[in-house]
Formats: sequence, structure tokens, C-alpha cells
Amino acid sequence: MSFKEILVAYDASGFSDRAFRKALDIAEPKSNLTVLTVITGIYQPSIGFSMKLNKDLLDKQNNVLKKIFLKLQDTAKKKEIKLSLKIIQDNSVSNAIIKYVNSHKYDLIVIGSHGRTGLNKLILGSV
Repeated sequence: MSFKEILVAYDASGFSDRAFRKALDIAEPKSNLTVLTVITGIYQPSIGFSMKLNKDLLDKQNNVLKKIFLKLQDTAKKKEIKLSLKIIQDNSVSNAIIKYVNSHKYDLIVIGSHGRTGLNKLILGSV
């Protein structure tokens, strides 16, 4: 079976690294692989989750993700697989992934079994 459009939910955890490597193993040359990352809000006890992240934190998250993406891109290039990055901001990781998948066409979706937690989730988001 051939998969041309593949989505990988990615948060730079070990589980998502393995999911990314598995997606590369499955992909064929000329496949398109999309790396999807969801940046979640900050929990504020008075109001719950807030998506109003300050600009500095958003910039930091985006810069870290783009650096990680460049490394993933180098790995994908060796297999002649086109890689794109999609960053979504939402307070529900699962809902964001489902909404994105429902509005795009993919042959395969690869997701690790666990994601980031704690401070790492705040800085990088999670899947």
C-alpha cells in the first residue's frame, strides 16, 4: 500500500520521535509528510486555560519548534520525502488534531502513544 500524504502529530517527545521515524519508514520517495504540533494555552487558576500567551512566549515556542523542524527536515531529505510544518494554537490538543485532520486529506496519520507533560508541554506544546 502506498501513502502519499502522511500526517505526524509531533511534540519532540521520545514517543513522537518514534512516530516520526515510523512515518519515514512507511513513506516512499516523493511522499508528503506534514509534522503537526499543537501549542496549548497557559493554565490560570482564576479563569482556567487561556490561549492569550504573551508574544515573547509564542515567539520562543515557534523558534524552538522551527529549530527542531530543521533537524527533522534534514532526516526526511535523505529519503527524498517532502516535509512541511503546521503549528496550531489550541487549548485542546486532541480537538485541534481532529479539526485539522477533518479539514485536510491524509492517507495515514501517525501519533505516538504519549506526549509531553509539565514544563516541557508549556514550552513546546504537546500531541
